[in-house]
Amino acid sequence: MDIMNELKKKTNRMKELMDLVEQCIKNLTTENFSRNFQLSLDNMAEIQGIKKDLAQKYGINNIAKYDPEMLIKAKLIEESYDNIIEKFRKELKKTENQLFNITKQKRMINYIR
Repeated sequence: MDIMNELKKKTNRMKELMDLVEQCIKNLTTENFSRNFQLSLDNMAEIQGIKKDLAQKYGINNIAKYDPEMLIKAKLIEESYDNIIEKFRKELKKTENQLFNITKQKRMINYIR
């Protein structure tokens, strides 16, 4: 396979996978977390495999020069992951506080009896 064709084919596949990961993250909810998060991880693993292969063959700097947009997209996905983690962390903290308040109320009721 021609070097440029292989590079183009593999970088296009990486972009497709990045789009899928981005969609999974964007649509992530508590109801579909397990499925979508696992799908994201699977796609990221494939991206890493392609990236490793390309880096060995062409060097990471040459890949970055060939398609700088891909690096920007990777950074945006990383930020999206960080944002979704923070969102779920806040939801967890809110739930913890609600449980604490319920437990506190139960103790007060039992004390009053």
